[in-house]
Amino acid sequence: MNFNKSAKLLCPLVLLCAAANASTVFNFDGDAPGTSTTFTDTVNGISATFFSSADPGGFAVYPSMFETLTGNVLGDPGPAFQDNLTLGVDFSRDLAAITLNFATSDFITPSPLTITAYENGVLVGSATSTGQFLPGFDFPEGEIAFGGGIFNQLVISSTATDFAVDNLNVVPAPEPGTFALLGAALLLSGIPATRRRKAARA
Repeated sequence: MNFNKSAKLLCPLVLLCAAANASTVFNFDGDAPGTSTTFTDTVNGISATFFSSADPGGFAVYPSMFETLTGNVLGDPGPAFQDNLTLGVDFSRDLAAITLNFATSDFITPSPLTITAYENGVLVGSATSTGQFLPGFDFPEGEIAFGGGIFNQLVISSTATDFAVDNLNVVPAPEPGTFALLGAALLLSGIPATRRRKAARA
């Protein structure tokens, strides 16, 4: 098999692997202001269900009043008028990484925000970040990321009374079959070269 034939075989599989790892962003811009937990958004075939312990109405979608959180955001208190809540997110498939923007309801000292990842209820890991006050804006804003393992649920919490999130950028975990296909393609592309070397020695 020559290089051109190998490339034709491998390119679609490389693109398949890249697609499996493409990022997907949940930004709430397609949700009507006032939409409250529990609700589900679907982007690029991945569904995220947002919920809290104060549902119905623990968190709600509202227009942003922030700099780095744009369009619509999801924050508390929602119509349940409860503070100090955690926000849960169940994903319809396994993820490898997530980043998101957040803001906390602080006026003097920014409070930390923590994301804790689970796989089918088993703790995977967590990350904590603290926002900063930006010129011209009232509340500290920041970005937080987690990529320490495969997970399908996230719990977001803060010591602040309330917080808001936006732009949940998730990276799906590769499907096991994707690696199997790529491995098979690599193996097949090497067989003709091995046969040629054996024939040359004979």
